[in-house]
Amino acid sequence: MSRAFIDANVFLYALGATHPLRAPCRRIVELIAAGRLTGESSVEVVREFLHVRLRRSARRSEALARAEEVVAICHQVHAFELRDLERAFELAQRHPRLGARDAAHAATALNRGIAAIVSADRHFDGIPGLERVDPTNEASLAQLAG
Repeated sequence: MSRAFIDANVFLYALGATHPLRAPCRRIVELIAAGRLTGESSVEVVREFLHVRLRRSARRSEALARAEEVVAICHQVHAFELRDLERAFELAQRHPRLGARDAAHAATALNRGIAAIVSADRHFDGIPGLERVDPTNEASLAQLAG
């Protein structure tokens, strides 16, 4: 079973409204729940998820409950540490298309030795040591899930 860092957009699509990426992202959550994929994330991913859900949801309690689901889904939720922030700065400098949140996610994954990030965001493409797995790429997901 491979380790993969799960980006916020996977959880947003999987636990959100109807969207073309909803089914593929739900499949990823199913792979994690079945123990076929070690899905790891971070407090920053959960914070981003909650931020988006609070903006979109009419009910605060629902947004908070969904954020708690994200924590429960993950095999591990990593803290965001100073070393992650420092690496995020480096990544943002080297990859101008990489935003602050995505730089933080990439840094957290790399600093934990996680070589794959499951994300719909192409901004992760081309980061040395980190392979982006698109949620719609069944072959890559199958390989990742072993």
